[in-house]
Amino acid sequence: MERATRRRQLCPKTIILLALVLGYGLSCGPTLAAEPSWVKEEYRSGDFKLADGRRAADILISPEDFKVVRIAAGDLVVDVERVTGKKPLLREEAAANLSDQVVLVGTLGHSRLIDGLVREGKLDVSRLRGQWESFQIATVRHPLPHVGMGLVIVGSDRRGTAYGIYELSQAIGVSPWHWWADVVPARRARLFVSGGIRREGPPSVQYRGIFLNDEDWGLQPWAAKTFEPERADIGPKTYARIFELLLRLKANTLWPAMHKCTRPFNHYPENKVLADDYAIVMGSSHAEPMLRNNVGEWTDDPKAYDYTKNPEGVRRYWEERVRENGRFENVYTLGMRGIHDGAIQGPKTSPERIKLLEQIFQAQRELLATHVAPDVTDVPQIFCPYKEVLADYRNGLRVPDDVTIVWPDDNFGHIRYFPTPEERKRRGGFGVYYHISYLGQPLSYIWLNSTPPALIWEEMSKAYEQGVRKFWMVNVGDIKPGELGTEFFMQMAWDISRWPRDRVPVFLAEWARREFGAEAASEIAAVMNEYYRLAQARKPEHLQWYLPGETPRPSEFSHIDYGDEAQARLDAYASLLARVNRLNAAMPADRKDAFYELVVYPVRASALTNQRYFFTEKCALYLEQGRASASEWARRAKSADAQLSAETAFFNETLAGGKWRHMMAMEMGKGEWMSMRSTPPVLPPALAQMSLSARVGLGVAIEGRREPLREDERDAALPVLNVFTRDTRFIDVFNTGRAPERWAARPNQSWIVLSRTGGDLSEDTRIRVSIDWAHAPKGESVAGTIEISGAGMKRTVNVPVFNPQRPQPGELSGFVESGGVVAMEAERYSGKIDRASAGWQRIPGLGRTGDSVAVFPTNTNSVEPTHISERAPVLEYRFYLFKPGQLNVTYYLVPTLPLLAGRGLRYAVGLDDETPQVVTVDAGLAVPSKQWAQNVLNETTRGATRHEARAGGWHVLKIYMVDAGVVLDKIVIDTGGVRPSYLGPKETEAVTSSSLNRRSRR
Repeated sequence: MERATRRRQLCPKTIILLALVLGYGLSCGPTLAAEPSWVKEEYRSGDFKLADGRRAADILISPEDFKVVRIAAGDLVVDVERVTGKKPLLREEAAANLSDQVVLVGTLGHSRLIDGLVREGKLDVSRLRGQWESFQIATVRHPLPHVGMGLVIVGSDRRGTAYGIYELSQAIGVSPWHWWADVVPARRARLFVSGGIRREGPPSVQYRGIFLNDEDWGLQPWAAKTFEPERADIGPKTYARIFELLLRLKANTLWPAMHKCTRPFNHYPENKVLADDYAIVMGSSHAEPMLRNNVGEWTDDPKAYDYTKNPEGVRRYWEERVRENGRFENVYTLGMRGIHDGAIQGPKTSPERIKLLEQIFQAQRELLATHVAPDVTDVPQIFCPYKEVLADYRNGLRVPDDVTIVWPDDNFGHIRYFPTPEERKRRGGFGVYYHISYLGQPLSYIWLNSTPPALIWEEMSKAYEQGVRKFWMVNVGDIKPGELGTEFFMQMAWDISRWPRDRVPVFLAEWARREFGAEAASEIAAVMNEYYRLAQARKPEHLQWYLPGETPRPSEFSHIDYGDEAQARLDAYASLLARVNRLNAAMPADRKDAFYELVVYPVRASALTNQRYFFTEKCALYLEQGRASASEWARRAKSADAQLSAETAFFNETLAGGKWRHMMAMEMGKGEWMSMRSTPPVLPPALAQMSLSARVGLGVAIEGRREPLREDERDAALPVLNVFTRDTRFIDVFNTGRAPERWAARPNQSWIVLSRTGGDLSEDTRIRVSIDWAHAPKGESVAGTIEISGAGMKRTVNVPVFNPQRPQPGELSGFVESGGVVAMEAERYSGKIDRASAGWQRIPGLGRTGDSVAVFPTNTNSVEPTHISERAPVLEYRFYLFKPGQLNVTYYLVPTLPLLAGRGLRYAVGLDDETPQVVTVDAGLAVPSKQWAQNVLNETTRGATRHEARAGGWHVLKIYMVDAGVVLDKIVIDTGGVRPSYLGPKETEAVTSSSLNRRSRR
């Protein structure tokens, strides 16, 4: 009876329509998480005494309330004891001898306790009644006889009540990840809840959940061998922990694990009952229609899973599941694909698939009408046009109007499709299937969580603004180590109004404060922000620059240009490691496990992965240059690999007393999914044959060229040193033999400054070359030399300098030409013009080398090319050229997919007063395709324009919006000096006191 009543409560069209009219995400009151002081340790008159140092308040529920309310209330008992050491009593409403202060918990209309307070006028629920998954927490004086003060947690429905209970748990200091990441709350003897009413809900997105996927290498072996060995599987014990986590995150939907290694969710009859006990809405992935796990449940000949040849057999297969599970709360996936995410069997062309899918929709909905609800429009249903099915949708596939269409991303965090204004009229609304973990081509990333919160924000806020508000599902892989990405996704889905663009950086700070305390929160947030920034440039799992099946090739990171781009990355990771190690050393003992899981392991694993890869590349380059140190870099690569294995072994064997044994797999076994293999590149075969002379040999290599200097060479020159940008250059001194020997470096001009002037050839030395600009002579082609000597040999390096008479350094500020390049981060614009309530705005934390910019709101109408100059929002970038000439401009974009399918990413560019020229990037880009694969691995795509600068001096590059959805990361103007690199030239900003400070911070 309880379940039948529940379905009538949750499914009526009137409630859904009311919620849609009101708008999911329009909170009824203040957001509790944004008000951390509402539970405190100092008492004020009118507060509720949850724990006063002597005892904890009783927790009171009604026996007829939903099972999830009893479960959540039981968890609150444990949570209060975790924090205070005092265990509340969980009691039923008829209990006598209650404490003077009582927590009263219940669901509106399902709790005599709560309904009695409403009837007596003690509790106002007028703003709660009829809402979806909403709750309020209110202090009530004398709620019951002999009770002085009550703290009432009331939900509009069963999940609303549970969310309210867990909201209080989080407010007293218990993390949603207390079990899954071993986060220990700070002890507090006294807990007082501020008086008043607090409301949350309805949620921004109606159905919000996670997909457990690719569990073969973490979640399944951990559950089977460590946590639930009695099942040797992911079973009810594991799912109970997952369901609790979902409720603590205010999620409500689960797509369960579905690979062959795991028995299907419904293999264990207890699972569906347990899901209902926890009020979790069960669904199934895009490839598993009608709650059926085809990999484990289709026992007939695989060829019989063909609706064109065996329609009755397939229908019976679906009907069995609907009949068994129809009384529970589910979201049914419609459509059909192959048994394991392959193309549907039977039809060969898109028109044939469309015709068949429309027949399948009708058959599936007939089953729902028979076994779930006579009015099938009352039954939550989705259709996810994943992979080739998206093309079928675009080609005219008709989806029933009440069915929610769930758009996929490209598996790498970029949403593939957005509804048109006409499509937004659909009654069923829209959803997103998103990835922060993926196994597949071109390269997988299921090891570490490296999708930055800023990208999740950019894509999901854009989706919400386009009306995608019904269903959000995120593929989290094994849950660990995707904790951060999972939580941010769910926080946005619950209350998107809490996360405007300028608050995105706050997430990491709030998260760090909650998990590890206020003292180190800002530094931990900064560390994680840098972790994500480095991963945006290249994910740790993607440290190969060739696609599967192609000939291996080195990375595009330059070891010789732009100050040694590869070494800069290694230095950034070394700095990050040092910061993490300092934090870890100071972390209290009871928080070390959580800190290791959430911060230390991801940072160390990323750093060590980059070390073993780039140390191997240095080995190959130095072997080619004849350096004796090549073997040392091979040793370092092997050492990094060994350390990485040791860290992973610690995670699996020692961490948290062995709790996570078998959870962390940094790579798969040989022959399994080579695109996920993270082993370092093979060391150069020539290393084994490397033969060094017993005698000493002087070697010199300079920035800007791969080959070392020859002894008789006189023309070798460093890249030009510019008075306006004041960069440094490097010279490497090394031994080509075995014997030790001293070396010396001597400039022929006193204004040439060297970081080292001598040393021993027993080790490589990098000399940094700079200029004492106060004493350098004026001129556009000033030069000096550096002579390096040792072992009876000499090398000469020319040092060209650009130090013109006019303009003077102090006369220029902003971006200037340097070495034939002007490079600017997109967020460093000199001016902008907003138009028609739209404008370019900075997105903090999104970008490979800085932040990025995009037009907001993202539902801004496109601008016709003929009206760009006067109607389009525009960015201005002011820069200085020393000579006229042709400019080749490259625009680095975040590789998002266009809001208007097939159109490409469009913007317009004009130099000074030029008529803007429209740029279209990736028009007609196919997903998948080679170009798309390079885009997602490189985390960028590029556009280009050409211009003619008819004079030197100041110019303004203007970038106009044509379509919203373009995310600009970096701009490089080439006047003839751009060198090959991965990230592009560093910014060429004229040095001022403020820019020097900015450089030091970076």
